[in-house]
Amino acid sequence: MVSRMPEKTDIEELKTEVAKLKRKIAKLKRFNDTLKSEKKVLDEILDRLPGTFYIWDDRPQLIRWNNRHDEITEYSADDYLNMRPTDFFDKKEHPAIEAAVEKTFTDGEVTLEATLVTKSGKKIPHIYSAVRTMMEDKPVLMGFGIDISEQKQAEQRLRDVLSEMEVLKKQLEAECTYLGEEIKLMHDYGNIVGESEVFKYVLYNLEQIAPTDTTVLILGESGTGKELIARAIHHGSQRKERPLIKVDCAALPANLIESELFGHEKGAFTGAVEKRIGRFELADGATIFLDEIGELPLALQQKLLRVVQDGEFERLGSSRVKHTDIRIIAATNRNLEEDIKQGRFRKDLWYRLNVFPLSIPPLRERMEDIPLLVNLIIKKAQRRLGKHIKTVPTDVMNDLKAYPWPGNVRELENVIERAVIVTPGKMLQLVAPLRAPASDESTPHDAPMKSLSEMEKKYILQVLRKTNWNISGKDGAAELLGLNSSTLRGRMRKHGIHRPSFKP
Repeated sequence: MVSRMPEKTDIEELKTEVAKLKRKIAKLKRFNDTLKSEKKVLDEILDRLPGTFYIWDDRPQLIRWNNRHDEITEYSADDYLNMRPTDFFDKKEHPAIEAAVEKTFTDGEVTLEATLVTKSGKKIPHIYSAVRTMMEDKPVLMGFGIDISEQKQAEQRLRDVLSEMEVLKKQLEAECTYLGEEIKLMHDYGNIVGESEVFKYVLYNLEQIAPTDTTVLILGESGTGKELIARAIHHGSQRKERPLIKVDCAALPANLIESELFGHEKGAFTGAVEKRIGRFELADGATIFLDEIGELPLALQQKLLRVVQDGEFERLGSSRVKHTDIRIIAATNRNLEEDIKQGRFRKDLWYRLNVFPLSIPPLRERMEDIPLLVNLIIKKAQRRLGKHIKTVPTDVMNDLKAYPWPGNVRELENVIERAVIVTPGKMLQLVAPLRAPASDESTPHDAPMKSLSEMEKKYILQVLRKTNWNISGKDGAAELLGLNSSTLRGRMRKHGIHRPSFKP
């Protein structure tokens, strides 16, 4: 059989088809090159993103990610083969992650904040946004994560700043309160009067020590005006523009005194519902007056010693050391050296406080000052009571000068104020004659002299019996003696005075 030669028309048609096929191949090649170029651009865009890009299918299996995903998570493609979405996060957040993945596939979109845990264990706060989309006719989860560490740090810094502002606000409020008290008491600085040589020596020492920052220990019986001296020292110092912060160590409850002095953090103890600054923090740059320092519990004396030595302390419930620049003025009516022997006061704290001791004489040792004090007290009382006292009879003044004044200036103030109240005219009259304790009147002149401590004990016992052992309140022993009830109780402990028990 003889084969037929292709005709010319068949060859032309074949050439035409080949040309079309070449054009299609070229077009497909250009399209493929375009896809490759676009994919390269897309990859570069995804890799330049500041966070992680990822695509999970519905298995779920990680099928697409950017280079930042590898860099941030520290995982690689081999690791991803057996990892689930929860494996990238803190274990305590796994339920929330599983719920978010499910919500994305059902609702189509979700945003959540979660803690990414890297392969090395580093925890990084992130915020994630994911959407459901289709890829090759299958639903996938496509998302993006951003590191919000700096934002979190900024938020924490803001919270810290707001917290410090709140502390400063409370400090300013507290200072305003103290400043108000200072303004009310400022006139008392002028109440320090005296012409006796023994008191002039006190004022001379006051003038020498006031301008310095030296720690002062004021010693003296109750009622001698130790607080007035402390205020005078403060007002003569370079810190006088700030208020004098007073702490009565005898009046503060034992379970609260540490918090009052050093402050506390929120939750430091039951009832500590908010942060509180203490007196030492409040007194930063000012002067703190520790009245009745001998009553400070032994357990707190070590902490006080640290403040006196180094100006450092911690609030209750905090390990953060705070620094304070303060001048300390302490006062006591106790014999601290005797307390040291009895183990009630730290010797090292006494040495730190006893830098410049200032002894205030009792009123019985400065009787020549009584006329000045009486006139001053009358002026104060009559302004307040609306009275007008012109003269003090000589016999009245002699009685005032002859009385031993166991309660010192405070007792004198009480006696004169009562006299101003009952005086009907312009000549001062005493409520009742001033008499020494009965035990003293009945003592023979040739009897052995008793110590001041013994006399004080007997006088306190006499007043306690007279008031039926009623210490505080109106007409109580403390009021009659011109003492604070806490001070009287301290004196009773000092002298071993106990209320007798009555048996039926």
